[in-house]
Amino acid sequence: MKKVIYSVIAAGLFAFGFTSCSPQDSDSHSLGGSPVETSALSISANVSADETGQENVVTVTNASKAQGGVRYYISLDGKSLVETPAGGSITQIVKKKGEYTAQLYAFSACDQQMISTSYSIAENWKDPSASDEPEGWMGFTAGTNLLAEWQPDNNYWFSPSDWSGGLDPGFDGDIHSGLNFTIPANTGSDQWQAQVHIEHNGPTLSAGKNYDFSVVIISGAGNIKATVKPQKEGDDNTFFTADQYPLHEGVNVIALSNVQGFDGQFKLALDFAGAPIGTAFTVERVFLSEHNDANVAPFDYDSSKNMLKDQPFGADFRFWFADGGWGQIADPEHDGDSTSEFSLTIPNGIGGDQWQGQVHIPFDNVKLSAGKKYNFSIVVIADNNIPGLTVKPQNDADDNSFLSADRHAVAANVPTAIVLTSREGFDGKFRLCLDFGGTPAGTNVTILDMYLAEE
Repeated sequence: MKKVIYSVIAAGLFAFGFTSCSPQDSDSHSLGGSPVETSALSISANVSADETGQENVVTVTNASKAQGGVRYYISLDGKSLVETPAGGSITQIVKKKGEYTAQLYAFSACDQQMISTSYSIAENWKDPSASDEPEGWMGFTAGTNLLAEWQPDNNYWFSPSDWSGGLDPGFDGDIHSGLNFTIPANTGSDQWQAQVHIEHNGPTLSAGKNYDFSVVIISGAGNIKATVKPQKEGDDNTFFTADQYPLHEGVNVIALSNVQGFDGQFKLALDFAGAPIGTAFTVERVFLSEHNDANVAPFDYDSSKNMLKDQPFGADFRFWFADGGWGQIADPEHDGDSTSEFSLTIPNGIGGDQWQGQVHIPFDNVKLSAGKKYNFSIVVIADNNIPGLTVKPQNDADDNSFLSADRHAVAANVPTAIVLTSREGFDGKFRLCLDFGGTPAGTNVTILDMYLAEE
């Protein structure tokens, strides 16, 4: 490696001021200068935290002794060189976790030497200025969000069990960055005794159109219900739904796809009666668009019907990644290895064709039946665009027996739900095959909430 790099940059070194010494006499072919003293060479790498506390800052120091006629260069990627004098250092943020090597090159007019050091990055770096970095599916995104610029009034009516009203949940924020409140003392447990009204200035809808709607509710408690009622302002009897939805502690996404609209202005009413006193809630990410076929909600991973919930990957879990010539390359780095969250990093050298980035996840304890129909979904997050992710839920013993083998486009940093409904089953063990052929090398991908259930 060092011979190749040296030959590439040798000509350029003269431009930096290297001049070969003239031959000592006509019979000598010496370039002059002195050999590099290898015992004087030293390099170190130190990993530290940035201002956000993330341990992703590496400082590589040229700890060598200065030598006359010798110039030093550090490389952090094996390609580019940064001139760094003895005692000097270079610092940069390393964004991907992994094992790394830094090289120190020393050049004189007649010699070259290289030494290296290794360091580890434990976690991927997260940009603190990135807004709303996705950690899971957070609602619909396809189409124009009619609520993106909505400036509603945030009103409430919280009451004791005698319906006298007058309780204050302590509203703070808004439904874009997060509307926060807490169930006050003495709140009753009957439906509509903890009302939240996000109203006024909403878009005008049409009864002749269908719409997609979603909202995120972050709950401080589980095993409770919330009424979600996207409705016509001024008419409590005209709405998309007025159902009560079960909430678990943490992030809950309520999503309605392809619902018939109404003639009038949009309003969102919610009710949290029955939640324990002191429970904190956040309502955010409201989304409303004219219906778009891309807006499909994934199934609930925590459902008792989910055959994949908490199932381990089978013994034959494996990868097969290839370059453009179909020669096998290194397996991707991966983490999680569970049906709730599985992540991998696309390796260098991956080819651009379908089936050149295969992931095979068998489930030894999950079997399907040919006489039944099944629903399936996963959520995919990637930090680069994936032009075509193949999702193939299939028979472990037969590549020609599957629920689907379609390719799906995944936009960067947009949690994308891939949903299959009412698919004919097969007799055999279940395997999920994914293919990332054509995905840019270095892309970090997370697969969340694998779901499979009888229809």
